[in-house]
Amino acid sequence: MSNLNAYDTEFLEAARAVFDTLEPERQSLAQRIGRLNTSYVSSSQREKLLDEAFDTIVDNVAAALFGEAAKRRAIFVVGESGSGKTTAVVRHISKRKTFAPRLVNGDEEVRPLVAFEAPKPLTLKGVAAAGLAALKYPVNKKNLDETEIFNLWKQQLKEQRVLFLWIDEMQHVLRGNTTKEIQNVADVIKSLVQIPGWPLHLILSGVPALAQFLHLAGGTDGQLKERSGLVELHPLQLSDSKKLLKILKKIATEDARLKLEGIETEEFAQKIIHACNGAFGSCITVIRAACVNAMRGKRSVLACSDFAAAYAFGSGCRPSQNVFLMSNWQDIIPANSLGELLTTSFMQEAQHSSIAKKSKRAAASRKEEV
Repeated sequence: MSNLNAYDTEFLEAARAVFDTLEPERQSLAQRIGRLNTSYVSSSQREKLLDEAFDTIVDNVAAALFGEAAKRRAIFVVGESGSGKTTAVVRHISKRKTFAPRLVNGDEEVRPLVAFEAPKPLTLKGVAAAGLAALKYPVNKKNLDETEIFNLWKQQLKEQRVLFLWIDEMQHVLRGNTTKEIQNVADVIKSLVQIPGWPLHLILSGVPALAQFLHLAGGTDGQLKERSGLVELHPLQLSDSKKLLKILKKIATEDARLKLEGIETEEFAQKIIHACNGAFGSCITVIRAACVNAMRGKRSVLACSDFAAAYAFGSGCRPSQNVFLMSNWQDIIPANSLGELLTTSFMQEAQHSSIAKKSKRAAASRKEEV
């Protein structure tokens, strides 16, 4: 999970020590890589959906001043692994002043939003302990039962004036999929958004299985659906190649300061989409990795070979399974990129095992003859 805050001071000191050991040329490279990875890449359709969702919960908190906040106080943000959902949530939090820490009573800092990653398996006691840790509230969970620690968590959310709670990787709720377990997690969520006098709002993110949980939980009593909104970040299709080509050009020319060579085509953008199974965030990662490959090679031009090298390093595939090297790239299944290597490895292992067994049998036979 991406951290909403800056790196720890101790880490920055350690990173500075590493930086100081590098030659000037590699220091310059490190600076370019850091700036390249800092740039946020947006998609207009995704941004519109997320803007609407975040504005809904922010406006709902403000609306309580003039009457009553609506019951819909949770938004589910779902997308496949590599879709960029966590990065998108971080972006939409960081660009809103609403979520920034503020001072009250002169010197007391208040965090309107607190974030943490869901523990697995997601139990009442486990999530409450993780939530208290995110609040920096020390507690010995061994001395408290699940009801006591959960109530303590809700009390601290209120006392520390937390208005928004972001829990990432919430698909862990499906570790148990019985009706009782699903209802228990649904009750946890409903309890959080129903704290008396304190209408807490939730941002819950995870893979599409999380939407299944919302459907299953909604089927038990319908109340969770009434209190939730859903934003799904769909994967890119090959037909989205024109959009991705614009992103490729932006990252390469503006962020990395590189020129393009022979890859300014929609077909090449389709190769990137195919190689990443349409995962938006993974497409960005591959483009940036290719740019870094060109930088390390001290080249000013980004070429197909840089993508082939970046993809091979990231997937571990052999040349025959490299989307950026083969003319039949649409026939390659990226999920099976390691298949050829593993198959060869297993065959060699089986062959070695067979040879070893034959050697043992031959040695035993010679002993018997003696």
